[in-house]
Amino acid sequence: MKIIGWDIGGAHIKAAKIDFKKQTSKTKLIYSPIWKNLNYLKKSIKLIKKKLGKTNYHAITMTAELSDIFPDRKKGVNHVVNLSSKILGEKNIFFYSKKSFLIKKLAIKKPFELNSMNWHATASFISNFFPNCILVDIGSTTTDIIPIKNKEIISKCVTDYQRLKSNELIYLGILRTPIQAVEKKKNLINENFANLSDVYRVLNKIPNTVDLLPTLDNKTKNKHDSARRIARIFGKDYKKNHFLKWKKTAYQIEGKHLKILKNVIKKIEKKNFLKKVPVIGAGIGEFLLKKIYNKKKYFSFYSTVNHINKNNVINCESAISVAFILNSFLERKKSKL
Repeated sequence: MKIIGWDIGGAHIKAAKIDFKKQTSKTKLIYSPIWKNLNYLKKSIKLIKKKLGKTNYHAITMTAELSDIFPDRKKGVNHVVNLSSKILGEKNIFFYSKKSFLIKKLAIKKPFELNSMNWHATASFISNFFPNCILVDIGSTTTDIIPIKNKEIISKCVTDYQRLKSNELIYLGILRTPIQAVEKKKNLINENFANLSDVYRVLNKIPNTVDLLPTLDNKTKNKHDSARRIARIFGKDYKKNHFLKWKKTAYQIEGKHLKILKNVIKKIEKKNFLKKVPVIGAGIGEFLLKKIYNKKKYFSFYSTVNHINKNNVINCESAISVAFILNSFLERKKSKL
């Protein structure tokens, strides 16, 4: 059995092909700015399909419907469902919802069961291995903080509005987030001169495999151009012999980022658990969690999937999760026949 799991986002499309018989995996991540033009979505799905090759089934979760190229989420979900079904084949495609998997016909009728469910897919998969924990998935744009208790996702929040209000969703990632979202106490220039990707490039913490977005000034991603962009939001010019000064500033910004994360996770833990529970890390910003927690408290998502080598895959946890969940779903259906 081969399944390709998809997480179709508004800035990136992630896919993971799992061969459950051979216990091998292959992943693909593409920068796809669909808010600029919907053709990016079409081209990206086609390219990933070609790169990953033949499969038995496709499992899809999405957040692309949030893109402002769509007038509303319903139209966004329907567009993703119709387009992916056309490219990948309607007969072997399943769409992840909170309750189950839906075929295309039902997915079109129930768009609000599909939208922004990638966090739920990852948490649902993790709950099989850690019955009591907090899953923290730090991506390029957002961070999901999901409490799991007695193998159940205990959050009653479903919509982004509800999740933002409860702090289970915070718009704080490691690439696209403005520095001003973290560095709040200093007077900074509120322009799109720099973002957190510049900070983590200066600190040499972002692998090239996930650093796919263009820079805000369309200059290079080297440490000096990244430091120059950081200096600009402080209203200063950059000189190469001042790099260590701006590296120190980058560490300070990282420290504030860590403090925000730690405080929010602590609040959610206190609200939902009587004692401390493990934190499960996922996403391209997982390295931040390793700085906050020790080995007794912290586990990586990849500790749950033995035959997937973390060193050989790009951070596609939601895509991996939805593939595994569909495999279990199909096995259960098969056993009932």
